[in-house]
Amino acid sequence: MDPLDQDERLDRALKSLPAPRAPRSLLPRVLAATVDRPAPVATGWSTWPVGLRVAASVVFLALVAVASMFFAEPPARVSRAADTAGDVATVVRALWDVMIQPVATYLFVLGISLALACALAWAALEAALGGASHR
Repeated sequence: MDPLDQDERLDRALKSLPAPRAPRSLLPRVLAATVDRPAPVATGWSTWPVGLRVAASVVFLALVAVASMFFAEPPARVSRAADTAGDVATVVRALWDVMIQPVATYLFVLGISLALACALAWAALEAALGGASHR
């Protein structure tokens, strides 16, 4: 038997089956489950005990104080590292603008052109050979 005929017979047989139905008790059970649900429990900082809130506030203020001292006058090593990173970024940007970007642009255009040429050749072969065989 031809596989296409077999597929068509199977398709007709499946379409002739009745659509499945949900049990009659499904809707009442779903509604009951949503109604009997417990109320959400409030969570968050305002529900913490007072002692923990005070401790968290003190820790937060200490972190803010340390961060403000650190960023007000950064250490010399951090300043040198930032300057070096800026210099490296400038050199990389200059190399990109002068050497890499023009080559990358030409390679990108070449790649797109080759992809389009391959697609055109594939379409020509498909048309010349009459398409794919179904056997």
